[in-house]
Amino acid sequence: MNLLGKIQLFAALLIVSILPAQAGPTLVIATNDYPPYVSPSSDHNFLVDLFAAIGTEMGVKFEFRYLPWKRCEQEVTNATVWGAIPYRKTEDREKAFLFSDPIYLADSHFFAYRPKNSTATISYNQLSDLKPYKIGGIQGYYYEPWFEQAGLDVQYAHSEEQNFKRLKLGRIDLFSTATTVGWYMIEKLFPPEEVARFYTLEKPLVAGAGLFLMTSKDYPETYILLDRFNKALTTIKADGTYKKLVSQYGLVMAY
Repeated sequence: MNLLGKIQLFAALLIVSILPAQAGPTLVIATNDYPPYVSPSSDHNFLVDLFAAIGTEMGVKFEFRYLPWKRCEQEVTNATVWGAIPYRKTEDREKAFLFSDPIYLADSHFFAYRPKNSTATISYNQLSDLKPYKIGGIQGYYYEPWFEQAGLDVQYAHSEEQNFKRLKLGRIDLFSTATTVGWYMIEKLFPPEEVARFYTLEKPLVAGAGLFLMTSKDYPETYILLDRFNKALTTIKADGTYKKLVSQYGLVMAY
């Protein structure tokens, strides 16, 4: 090789050596504001950090797209995103989508509010017992068919925040969400003297059930990706990363 050739080869190797390594593929995940699990506007992003750790194990990058809940599910149906979080399993969803191993276990309770000088407490054994009450809800949530089947009076809003404000004003009597999310939102929205007036019904709507990544059946290589995701999740649970993140966000270790 002549001198010019050696110089050209050296220059090419130098350029390659200083170029950043190409990142792995990007997988888009649909979600909505649901702190402390996930939020576009705060540092309370347990699932965002969890997915970053999983992505490192998988060799992929996760990008989050914040949408209304019903739109999240539609985007997964259309395979315009790979998946959506955090979702609970239902019979209908399991027919239409794939689910990861549980990414977190969480109860969901009904929340209620006691006005000043009131000592009334609502209780129930089955959902139909709540027919006398106005129930707040969010369209696209897993409980929609349950409430419809039970014949409940449900008034839907766009967010947890709207429902808790309506609950405090007496426009609805009950609202259900993940218990951790509910108390987070209440403490964020109201002063301590008002926080003390909120309570949860003793019986949970959902007890210790999983929150999942819900993925499209039609996304390219989705079965392979989901298998890799589950293996990466198992790895970070085994090496202590998961436990560290749970502790960092003040959540309860349960899996």
